[in-house]
Amino acid sequence: MKHVDLVGTRRYLFIGSGVALVVSIVLLVALGLRPGIEFTSGTTTLIAFEQGVTQERLREVYGDLGHPEAQIQSTGPNEYLIRTDELEVPEGSFTEVAPTVSPDEGGVGPNPLPVLGTIVLGAEGATGDVTLYEATAGDVCTFGEIAATEPAGTTLTVNEAFGDCEQDTIYRVTTSDGRLGLIAAADTHDFRGPGEEEGPSGESSVTENAGERTEIEQRLFDEFGAFDVREFASVSAVVSSVAVRNAAAAVIVSSLFIMGYVAFAFSSLPRPFRYAACAIAALVHDVIVVLGAFALFGAVFGIEINLMFITGLLTVIGFSVHDTIVVFDRIRENVRSAPSASLSENVNSALLQTMARSMNTSVTVLITVAAMLALGGTTIREFLLVILVGVVAGTYSSIGIASQLLVSWEEGDLARLFRRGSASTEQTA
Repeated sequence: MKHVDLVGTRRYLFIGSGVALVVSIVLLVALGLRPGIEFTSGTTTLIAFEQGVTQERLREVYGDLGHPEAQIQSTGPNEYLIRTDELEVPEGSFTEVAPTVSPDEGGVGPNPLPVLGTIVLGAEGATGDVTLYEATAGDVCTFGEIAATEPAGTTLTVNEAFGDCEQDTIYRVTTSDGRLGLIAAADTHDFRGPGEEEGPSGESSVTENAGERTEIEQRLFDEFGAFDVREFASVSAVVSSVAVRNAAAAVIVSSLFIMGYVAFAFSSLPRPFRYAACAIAALVHDVIVVLGAFALFGAVFGIEINLMFITGLLTVIGFSVHDTIVVFDRIRENVRSAPSASLSENVNSALLQTMARSMNTSVTVLITVAAMLALGGTTIREFLLVILVGVVAGTYSSIGIASQLLVSWEEGDLARLFRRGSASTEQTA
């Protein structure tokens, strides 16, 4: 492969990158991102009705209740995810997602788990032991190792309910010895909310003393009959603004540290700042491409950006810089072993020497991510999509942008481009 001149094709690689950036920016400007509840104050409710309900009727009811902004998405038969502005709830309501301990209070330790109610283990008439499980890689919809076993008929506290799993609603419960475990609703019976004396039947299970939430649920019961609130989350404007600020700070600070590290790591080479600047340029390329892709995903598939998205974006930044540093490290070795060769020759050799490794690593990651998406990793879907797009963009940028920019900078391509642009501007004037 020594005859392959990758550096000589940098003009076409830059054109491809430019097209990807322009398309991504246009998508961002035209469509914008679809922020999740972590970044905008609001409330999400997952409701499963016992009888048929249409989105249009739900939208009418929420409009009558003063929430015409309600976004209603079907997630299953007679099941809807409803997002509204932040609901008015009385002080102390358990529905508010907000810090429970401030630094001034000196509190330490984990926050207490919420209590949704109780369930009885095992189906009606079941005997023997019932198994509780742990989540697999954070995905509560996929059971992993055994967390505990309890006798059928044992009553346990329900801390969380996950209604977005394809197979069944999943409960997170506290065992008799204080451990946490997961169990499918089909393996339980007689769910009782806080204060209920009897399990749910066809009667109203409207939440008590929860302010506007109670009003909405009572109206839904009056209009459509019995239903089950499978998830309810509310984030205030204060919490969402903190999340936005912290997410932006995390991306900026990580980029600055990366730039400083790359400049230090390649300080033995001439002009080490160029290596840092080119690595950051490739990083910015990858981030913009990911943002553009999510603008499209939000418009077409309703995908929102949330804290899992930020986690994925930081992972992509690390992956992108890692791939770039592998190539830069090979360039450094080539410069030391062949100091008389030009930078373009050493860069071309480095790209050919590392391309197989980069491609094999990226393809392995992509296969794993695609498998997790196909098998239904709904709770980390946004994270997986960021990785999927970011790995493709990062692999391309380490070959087609970072290293190629080094050569263009060294050979004066960028200076000639700026001079040409200045000359054209003067002629026009």
